Amino acid sequence: MRVIRFESIDSTNAEARRQASAGAAGGLWIVGGEQTRGRGRRARLWVSEPGNLYASLLLRPDRAVSDLGGYALVAAIALHDAAVEVAPQLAGRVQLKWPNDLVCDAGKVAGILLESEADAAGRPVLVIGWGVNCAHHPDATDYPSTDFSALGVPLAPETLFEALAGAFARWDEHWAGGGMAAIRDAWVARARGLGAPIAVRLAERTLTGIFSGLDDNGRLLLELPDGEMTRISAGDVFFPAPSGAGSHD
Repeated sequence: MRVIRFESIDSTNAEARRQASAGAAGGLWIVGGEQTRGRGRRARLWVSEPGNLYASLLLRPDRAVSDLGGYALVAAIALHDAAVEVAPQLAGRVQLKWPNDLVCDAGKVAGILLESEADAAGRPVLVIGWGVNCAHHPDATDYPSTDFSALGVPLAPETLFEALAGAFARWDEHWAGGGMAAIRDAWVARARGLGAPIAVRLAERTLTGIFSGLDDNGRLLLELPDGEMTRISAGDVFFPAPSGAGSHD
């Protein structure tokens, strides 16, 4: 495992892309103690205080571009398993929220950002970034946030990183041997809200229905109130608030 560590960095994903442009081989991890310009999905600001884990992995996959979406599932499964490994007392409470968040109880503890491009020779380059709330979490977010410390599990970012790197390598190998169906099933087994009502916020509307799983490409399967099954490639998932509580929206 090759790792470059920074005490402070604008963005670990941005640095991984710079390394790729400079010709770095795949399999390179970038780890930052803090980020000054961290980003989440849809270019959202990712609050990046010291004490949390910010790590990105540069890959040069020997896969078709159409298959690269599977890495979103692999990255999430690996993070889930790493979290359970280092915080076994949270097993059963830590789950995955589609498309790429780690949640515990009613709070988001981590997000994953994938960015892909082609190199000068037209071959795919993929960067996967993980941001994990170990000691801090932001307030006033659309979906409630929390961190491992607030959950009663003080956790050093480096401890979680070592577990994440190992889990990712294992699941990447498992994908190569077991195929996409095995990865999809592993993700679904760790999912929050399967078979229950959810709301999915899209760019211009919000859909409600029953979370019925994932298709072979990792798209969310939502059973609409009229019984129609629709496939969703991108969106934000929200769960109904417990009875008597305020909405998670």
